[in-house]
Amino acid sequence: MWEIKIPKTESTVREATLIKWYKEEGEEVAKGEVIAEVETFKAIVEITSPGEGIFYKKFVEEGQVIPVNTTIAVLAEKNEEISLESIKTLSQVKEKTETFSAVEDSEIKKIKAAPAARKLAQEKGIDLSFIKGSGPAGAITKKDVENYLQKKRMDFSIKEARKLTGVRKITAQRLSFSYQNIPQFTLHRKVDITQVAKIRSDINAQCDLHLSLVDFVLRALVYALEKFPEFNAIFEDDTHKLVEEINIGIAIATNKGLVVPVIKDLRKKKIFEIAQIRRLITEQALQEKLQPKDFEGGTFTITNLGLQEIEYFTPLINPPQVAILGVGKAESFLPLSFSIDHRVIDGLQGAKFLQFLSQMLASPYRLLFF
Repeated sequence: MWEIKIPKTESTVREATLIKWYKEEGEEVAKGEVIAEVETFKAIVEITSPGEGIFYKKFVEEGQVIPVNTTIAVLAEKNEEISLESIKTLSQVKEKTETFSAVEDSEIKKIKAAPAARKLAQEKGIDLSFIKGSGPAGAITKKDVENYLQKKRMDFSIKEARKLTGVRKITAQRLSFSYQNIPQFTLHRKVDITQVAKIRSDINAQCDLHLSLVDFVLRALVYALEKFPEFNAIFEDDTHKLVEEINIGIAIATNKGLVVPVIKDLRKKKIFEIAQIRRLITEQALQEKLQPKDFEGGTFTITNLGLQEIEYFTPLINPPQVAILGVGKAESFLPLSFSIDHRVIDGLQGAKFLQFLSQMLASPYRLLFF
């Protein structure tokens, strides 16, 4: 008998959503065959069979949110007899996952409120915890909700409520942490990219693998991070930790939210190899085919809003990293927005970094051949 569990891909992943079952109870399963698909906040992960046998019993349904390391199904070898006691024990998992996914609902129900008050609050999108009840034992009445609405002058109805899950949920958590806990500031600078544009045009006219402007920026960042290693770092446990490897994350907008896959060991890669990897991970991100390992080990991040006609903006640092570079709409000049963690890096160092990066992009021949 094999227990099928939600895999723990890394320390930050605590839960996953069961997206799809590929097998039904009683069906035969081959070793290595995909039996389920789950989504963590970082990626969609396929769960494969550890052996050949029968899909004996499942304990959770599609759409459920489950803690990692939780048993979600049992596979049996052919002709294996499984005791009812063991199945009964494992079936308690379903009760646990239902409790896990309903914590917020149970907390809401602890608030004493009349049914009419709850209904009105739900229609208007009101959190009952903000309302003081005037009914028996402090219960919230419909009149209390109406008075609250009048004070807030909220004369609209909620058209749709979208609960954050998966990628969007964790993005919200991480960006909130970044904004609230990191004293960050942003430097802006425009770079003359006349030569980059000409070289790129000439190369793309002759090569099958086209270079994007971001490829030049990535290659220039490698030189800048080598010269200023304090930016290729993380900050944790009150310690500024400089990292040997240069692993740059690229922020990519997908239908399910923002993801940041990482191109690793950039110190060893030439610009054409960088371009090939960047194109591949972008395609995989848009097709939702990235694996958890594709998001690990980032030491710096780049984000690009140029295609959306944005010039300058304020990118938020991706913790525990200490800096992030924003790229804007390119014409004869390229707008750059550079956000820095002020706990460990001063403005002068940030200005020097941005100046050096600009010099590399303004004279790009070195980026091609070295």
